[in-house]
Amino acid sequence: MNPGRARLGALLVLTANLAIVGSLFGVEYSAYNGSIEGTFIALARLMNKYPGQWQWWPFWNGGLPFETTYLPLQQWVVAGFSLATGLSAARSFHVVTAAVYACGALSVYWMALEFSRRSFASLIAALAYSCISVSALLVPAIAADSGGAWNLRRLQILVYYGEAPHTLALALLPVAMICFSRASSSGAAKWKLLAGLLTAGVFLSNAFGITTLAAALVCWTIAHGKRGRPAGLAAAAIVILVCAWISPWLSPAMIRAIRANSAITGGDYRYTAASWIALAAFLVLFLLVAWLTRNLRPYLRFFLLFAYVPTALVVAWTAWNIAIVPQPHRYQLEMDLALPPAIVFAGAVLLDRAGARVRVAVTAGVIALLGAQTIHSVVYARHLIRAADPARLGGYKVARWLDRNRPGQPGFIAGSAGFLYNMFTDNPQITGGHNQHTVNTFLPIVDYTIYRDANAGDRAAEYSVFWLKAFGAHFISVPGPASDDYYKPFVHPRKFEGVLPLVWREGDDAIYEVPARSASPAHVIPRSAMVSRRPIHGLDTAPAEAFVAALDDPRYAAATFEWKSLSEAEIRTTLDRGQAIAVQMTYEQGWQAWANGRKQPVHGDGIGQMVVEPDCNGPCQVSLRYTGGAEHLITRGLSLGAMLIAGVYGWRGKAGQEARVT
Repeated sequence: MNPGRARLGALLVLTANLAIVGSLFGVEYSAYNGSIEGTFIALARLMNKYPGQWQWWPFWNGGLPFETTYLPLQQWVVAGFSLATGLSAARSFHVVTAAVYACGALSVYWMALEFSRRSFASLIAALAYSCISVSALLVPAIAADSGGAWNLRRLQILVYYGEAPHTLALALLPVAMICFSRASSSGAAKWKLLAGLLTAGVFLSNAFGITTLAAALVCWTIAHGKRGRPAGLAAAAIVILVCAWISPWLSPAMIRAIRANSAITGGDYRYTAASWIALAAFLVLFLLVAWLTRNLRPYLRFFLLFAYVPTALVVAWTAWNIAIVPQPHRYQLEMDLALPPAIVFAGAVLLDRAGARVRVAVTAGVIALLGAQTIHSVVYARHLIRAADPARLGGYKVARWLDRNRPGQPGFIAGSAGFLYNMFTDNPQITGGHNQHTVNTFLPIVDYTIYRDANAGDRAAEYSVFWLKAFGAHFISVPGPASDDYYKPFVHPRKFEGVLPLVWREGDDAIYEVPARSASPAHVIPRSAMVSRRPIHGLDTAPAEAFVAALDDPRYAAATFEWKSLSEAEIRTTLDRGQAIAVQMTYEQGWQAWANGRKQPVHGDGIGQMVVEPDCNGPCQVSLRYTGGAEHLITRGLSLGAMLIAGVYGWRGKAGQEARVT
């Protein structure tokens, strides 16, 4: 392999990708208000504003542990870049994501070159990944959503839908595979440690990256046959150690949230009999591909096996609506990453057997196609990547009005405005964030009830107001049919007219106020009014009716609530025997309460909110603190243990290397 040729190939790949994505470096606020990138920008902005307070996150979903907001690597990088450069979180986000996107194809080129030692074929594979979306060429539904089969899907998913962490995971994954390969071939401790570091990077970027890297390691182990088994075991040990190391962020709470929500977020991906049959067929076909490719060179066998996995998942869903894994259509990015090397190297092996004229003709045709497609992708990107003045967006106007007129008050921010909201305000949301990470699993039911009005009849507004009051929303934003909101989620957006006071309207965006006795999320209630069972559905209000009635009952003392930090709060009130304090905030293990200096019981109710039961009789001062509980202690212990093991292993590896040299 010629080093000069390899460097030239890397320069060509990087140049092509910078030409495609270059204009994204200059974007601060995107024109696409349906993108989820607003949530990632909000995370980075608020992390910088509240440094070191990253235990509890009170801004989304009625509050949730910080580690469940999203896997944190992307946000760490953006927040750090923003601090270092002084750029806004929004501008920093786009600079970082543009750089990651450009380097993603470079990492594919490096992996292809490392595994195959074929520089020209590796260059062709990386350029194909840079300018062609194979998923759009093969799947009509993807082509239709992309606006054409030749449009660059992975760029559209980044810019239009905001899949920045997924893009980061796939940029790091090929480098992780290189480190595993070098660790296997050399046995050097440094490559094993680097493999662990890159694995942590992938795992802390995006949940789909976790699944994809695990699949890639299985394919790589099988591709190397008997010689791959020891390396596969070593890779498994590295992955286990990495999981222990990053467990404070890839936490049990995060895993529980993903398990609870991933199968019902954005569609119904729950397992059926057809899913089990499809899974069995998927595994049988995988074994068949492994057997058919047993005599191929390991690198080609790996690329073919690896390409099969996401392709089968995506095709099973798009062709037959069968989910082998949750949200299988999201693996189209993996499909676009894995198929170009598989196709190019399989073609290169076949071309090796052809005559010189055929090789020249095919090579010239491929180069012409890639050249034309690169030009098309550059032009496509120029039209796709667009900045916007956020002041013109309805979601921005909602956030700014509420920031000025209802500071600190929680509300229900509907539609795509919820993604943008905390880019511009610190006000908390009853929903917001990412549905697949919701800790309080009753909240998606509340969302559905308020948006869809299914079976509610003429009581639709009544049910919606009931749950808004139950979860402490002091207002609700409603985008109408003519709003610029991307989703327009309400089936009946006019249902609150004449029911709730209208406090703001501009165009077809409105804000309605939900009357409440107190702006505080803390309320004195009789213990008999606590929600003791989870409602069956959104129309099953009976378990919470006494609770909601108590919120506005003047017989019970008012309670003040003051945040001392993002994870600490203080409540002041007066209690009689038989009374408790309901806090309209998500309960999670790790909340602790003290009343007048003594530790008190704190637990969740039937709708997932917090209840404190102090033993006060008279004036009562309650201090709340989120510590993360036993899970935080265990995961931090595991992380420390993993770091010690890695440190000792690295020290021994270095000492052994020095001994061999001397």
